[in-house]
Amino acid sequence: MSGGDLSAFQNLTDAKVAAYLDRRSAELGLPVPESCRAGVAENLALLRDQTTLFAGLTDPSSATEAFEP
Repeated sequence: MSGGDLSAFQNLTDAKVAAYLDRRSAELGLPVPESCRAGVAENLALLRDQTTLFAGLTDPSSATEAFEP
């Protein structure tokens, strides 16, 4: 997922958020402790929903900044 393209993140299903979490934490070298994993996955799902809501409220013709969660 590139920094400016949120569609891959926004299109994650709840079932795929955990897989995204595992892949992204491995890419960044930041392992998530098993005791925190469910909470982090839930936060990612909430961030995904907020991103979708925010993106829907912005003017598509305006300039946007690159974003990388």
